[in-house]
Formats: sequence, C-alpha cells, structure tokens
Amino acid sequence: MRVVWGMAFLLVVVSAACSETKLSPPIDAGADAGIVAVDAGVDAGPGDAGPGDAGPGDAGPGDAGPGDAGPGDAGPGDGGPTDAGVVDAGWSGAWQPLGPPLGHEAQVYPAMALDSSGALLVAYVELVEAPGAVTTELHVVRWSGTAWEPLGGAVASSSDRFPYSAPLFVRLAVEGTGRPVLAFGDSAPGATVGAFPLQTWAFEGSDWKPIPVPRSASQLSGIAMSAGSDGQVRLVLATGHELRMLVLGGSGWTEALETLVHDAGVSEPELALAADGAPLVGFSAAASPGSFGTLQAFRWSADAGWLDLGLPSPAAQGLLFHTPRIHGRSDGGVVVAASEWQFDPMTKLQVGVAVPVFALGEGGWSLLEDGGQPGGFALSEPIPGSPVGLQLANDVPVVVSTGADGGVSLRALVSPGGAVFAPVLGELGAGTLVLMPDGSPLVGAVMPVSPLPGPEASDGGQVQIFHFTGTPPPPSSSGARRHR
Repeated sequence: MRVVWGMAFLLVVVSAACSETKLSPPIDAGADAGIVAVDAGVDAGPGDAGPGDAGPGDAGPGDAGPGDAGPGDAGPGDGGPTDAGVVDAGWSGAWQPLGPPLGHEAQVYPAMALDSSGALLVAYVELVEAPGAVTTELHVVRWSGTAWEPLGGAVASSSDRFPYSAPLFVRLAVEGTGRPVLAFGDSAPGATVGAFPLQTWAFEGSDWKPIPVPRSASQLSGIAMSAGSDGQVRLVLATGHELRMLVLGGSGWTEALETLVHDAGVSEPELALAADGAPLVGFSAAASPGSFGTLQAFRWSADAGWLDLGLPSPAAQGLLFHTPRIHGRSDGGVVVAASEWQFDPMTKLQVGVAVPVFALGEGGWSLLEDGGQPGGFALSEPIPGSPVGLQLANDVPVVVSTGADGGVSLRALVSPGGAVFAPVLGELGAGTLVLMPDGSPLVGAVMPVSPLPGPEASDGGQVQIFHFTGTPPPPSSSGARRHR
C-alpha cells in the first residue's frame, strides 16, 4: 500500500464552551499528553526559531500568524507527540477527545452532522484487513454521550478498490424530520461504475435504505450535501463541466434547479444557503479533482438562474485551488475560503501558497486573509486536495488548518489580516467540523498510523473527533483589505 500525504484546512466557529456533552478527559496543558497536547504558555522551544515562525503571516514575537503551523514548530521542543504544542495568541480553551478513535486506516476524512437531538453522527471510511484480503468499508456511528453506537452495519464495502486509486467523496446530513441521509462515491472511472458508484441512503430506524440517484455521468468530480432551514436535504452533483442540484422529498431525489454549466469544469463543489434561502455554490474551475482551476462562486436567482458572483480568484500559470468552502453571512454577504497551491510542471510537485479567505459585501469582494500556509499530513481528499471547512460565528470566520508538520491551528479572523490563535493540536490531520448546539466546534481528524512515509507505512490512520472549548471570538471588525 502507499501513503498519500493530504493537506487539510477548515473554518471553525467557536461561540461558547460546551457544558452538556459528556467528553473524555481534557488534554493535559502542562505535561506530556501522547499524540495530542496543549501548550498554554508562550513559545520558547528551540523549534520556534525555524521557518514556521518566520512566515509572512507572523505577527511578531508573540505571534498570531499562520506561519506557526510550519516546520519550525515541529522540533523536539514544540508540537511533538510528547510535548505540549504551541500557543501564539492565547485563545483561552482546551482540546478534548470525544470518545475513542474510530477504525484503523481511514480512507477519507470523516463526515459529520448533528441529529435532531443534538447528538453527533460520524461517517468514516476505513480499511478492514483480514488474511489475504483488504476491504474498504463505510460506517456511520452516533455519539451517545459516553460511547460510539453503530447506526446499522457496514453501509457499503468493496475488496476491489486499491487504496487511493481515486478520490472518495462522503457527505452526511440530517433532514428536518431527524432522518440521517448519507452520500458516498468515488470519481473513477465514473459516477455509475467502479468499486463505489455514487450512492445515497436514508437511515430508517435500524437500517440504511438506498435512495436511487436519478442522474449519472462518466465522471464524478465532487458532491456536496446540506440541509436547509426548510428541513430539506439538497445534494450537489458535479460531473465534469456540469453541476446539478437535487432535493430529497417523499418520492426520492428530484432535480430542483437548472444545470450550471462551466466551460472550464466544475470540481470539488461546496453548497450553502444565503440568508434569504438562495443556494450558494463554490467550486474549483476544473474538470476533475486535482486539475488546475480558479476559484468560483455562484448564487441562484429565481429570475436569472445561476449568477457568477465574480470572485477575484488569482490566476497564474500552474496556480490551482482545492476544496473551496462557501457560507452566507447574516447581512446577505458571502464568505469563501480554499487552499491555494502552485504546481511545478517539471517536477510534478505542488507547493502550498496560502489559505485565502474572501468576503463579498456591499463594497464588493475583499481579501480577509491569505497568510495561512497549506500543509500536507495524513490523508488526501480528493487527491491532491485538502479538506477545508467554513463556519461563521456572528459572521466572524474561524480557520483550522494543518501544517506540513501536522500541527493543527485554530484561529479567528477578528480583523482584516489579524487572527487570534488557539493552542495547536499536534501531529494529526484535521479534516471536517460541525458546531455543537452551543456553538463550540467539533473537529474530525486523522491520527496517522505511520508518522513517516515508507514502503511499510500504513495508509491513513485512526479517525478521532476533538472538541474545542474556549472563549468566543470577539465581534468582527467592519473593515477589510481589498483584494490584492
């Protein structure tokens, strides 16, 4: 088997500490804490003289810049499995693991949602090894408050798919009636064939019942799924140059809107609803995951169809964007984030450039921040992209990103170009996030089985959910930098 190092980024919202959910003991803030730890002090380890603390995002000696997730914080004094991590701006709080790890060799970052009671649901994909066989399986579990409870058995499985032969897409949502809905598929060779053709299910009491997808194509370049305030689940299906939106009703999926066609392609789409309920989609303008593409944002209008919001995505030779995320603000504005990479056609390597966060308001688009450094750790979803999540706390974007050394940093963009950092979560890959009913975030992460690549290294790692409790971010500043 082979290792693919992924690059993970999220936007996380924190508004209050969680007091109702029963959690595992908090991470020790003063002593060694195994895989994950929290350092409540100021950086003083020898690793802090490295390149990670000299990046353009650094904000001085106390340092609130994204550069602190870089290699300089990976040394023996900082961020290692037996150290207390890094804190650079004193966002008060602590990481706590929510229950024991899930699975063994995760094949994709987990998908998460809250059920009607506020309990966490997690969908994850793992390798199950037996003598002479390796099976890829999809599972869903529910957090009871004290333990993970399976929702049915393995939802899908196959022994035909070689790990990472193609991107896997898994999404989870909950209808207004409380019924969980699951979508899962791979991208190659198409949306209707392969080891995991795109499938959807709804959980009916004790079993997952399949729901046929009415559309098919020769290629699946991404999916997104979300439940709106009306309680209906919407599924976005990207197939090469087309994007379709389906709505789940009593008779199954129906096509809700006209098809969005983009000449450059539609890859890795994300779905959100504006304050007035209008659908928003963000995607990379590429025909397949991992292809080159600019960042795009569209809004649906009942009068005019899909409207291009004119997102000022940087365009240059070899510049590409992965895993865009989009959200609507309460004032009608839009926030978009993604990971930005530079591809070298000679070496075939990608180098992380930034984690730009854009906002659309009355005055047009502005660039809130672009100092984050994309990292590569744990998994790749889709190849070679990186999971990015976006949430807003009182319209304040909060970012989680994974540096190249596996240091997961949480920061609130409290002012244009400014950020407040939480303690670094060390040596894992952060993937996805949801918010608890009180607004505190849960981050879905992967702890690698083999920290270093090699011929005997395992693919992926164990899925672990982490809860961060801390001080809510301050109100957003009204100003913003214009796009460069």
